[in-house]
Amino acid sequence: MRAQVHLSTKFLTTQNVHQVGILTTLAGDTPPTRAPINVVLVLDRSGSMSGEPLAAALEAARRFAGFLGTNDRLAVVAFDDEVAVVSAPAPAGNPAVLDAISRIQAGGSTNLSGGWLKALELAKAGMVDGVNRIVLLTDGQANAGITDLQALTAMTRGGAGSRVSTTCIGFGAGFNEDLLQALGREGRGNYWYVERDDQMAGVFEGEIEGLVALAAQNVVVEVRLLHAKASGVTFLQRYPVTRTADGGWSASLGDLYATSPLALGLIIHVDELETLGVVPVAEVRCIADVVLADGIEHRTIIQEVQANLDGADHPEPVVEKTFLRFAAATSRDEAIKLADAGDTNGAASVLSKVAEQFVPYLDDAEMVQEREDLAQEAARLKEKEYAPEDRKYMQAFSMSIREGKRAYKDKLRRPGGKK
Repeated sequence: MRAQVHLSTKFLTTQNVHQVGILTTLAGDTPPTRAPINVVLVLDRSGSMSGEPLAAALEAARRFAGFLGTNDRLAVVAFDDEVAVVSAPAPAGNPAVLDAISRIQAGGSTNLSGGWLKALELAKAGMVDGVNRIVLLTDGQANAGITDLQALTAMTRGGAGSRVSTTCIGFGAGFNEDLLQALGREGRGNYWYVERDDQMAGVFEGEIEGLVALAAQNVVVEVRLLHAKASGVTFLQRYPVTRTADGGWSASLGDLYATSPLALGLIIHVDELETLGVVPVAEVRCIADVVLADGIEHRTIIQEVQANLDGADHPEPVVEKTFLRFAAATSRDEAIKLADAGDTNGAASVLSKVAEQFVPYLDDAEMVQEREDLAQEAARLKEKEYAPEDRKYMQAFSMSIREGKRAYKDKLRRPGGKK
């Protein structure tokens, strides 16, 4: 695991306050010998999945199973209003499992909780000293069994506490994205949105590519203020943050994959200074269980952050662009809330304003693309176009930016099928 810290400092003249932007980036290497994987696939076979959606899901599940090796374990559960164990936990690579997946047929309503609870039981029965994960795919609402959001998220949180993480894949326009995203977040796994049948296989492959490239687990970044005038910290993403015993902050970033670096953005506020110059402002600790060829090693990287607080701006383009993209993600979340309440003009205004902030960075192709995306979303909202697909798209795009899932972001399509 490698950690880099970049700074970008601003001076607010009217308040005589410095803002120290800190971007901590963590990257990992694929270990020579990866840890074993224990996966339970949970497939929604409710009536709404019948036809092409279910066929695409089953083909994606078969391809997913094909990525696993002989040291891995696989189980498969299917659910509608009832739950069926398609394949009990067994070493991966068994052709009978692929045949069993192919025979899954569409049924009735959606007992999501029942499917997940059976998967947890199977995952615990096949526990490995590596990654233990439930991968849930559904196109609908939790309308049978346990349906309360708080109860459902408590389930995946409890599973994560037992070393079984949960990834949720939502397909189409009918599922509850707020629920699935919360289940994935609390379950310390992933959340993926699949808009079309032909995206299904790519999302499944993205999930397994991450699992086989696991570089570290339980990644935490702790921040402790060192300067007497530092008055607080603002975190720019929605990672869970708690206070530490020594008065600092601890952000839980989850797992680190070699295919996808993690980044944490935050701003430290330093009040009026009597002495200006380069001073220590914070200590950053990156803590993780790093996956090595011969096992797991608990590792801590400590870096002291020194900033030039001299009453002037010291912008760092990498930090400023990343922070702006985080701000755009937050604006998408705000636009969703406004549009949900019927204020599509207000939602459009929020997106248009943040899009204008991208103007100084139009020499960067990625920034140009994101600005265009914001402008297109704003234009749809101005025309009162706000379908379930729009909401899911904006939410998934926002999540991909906050969590650094660039490959996934490139798979997303704007409403109407345009890349």
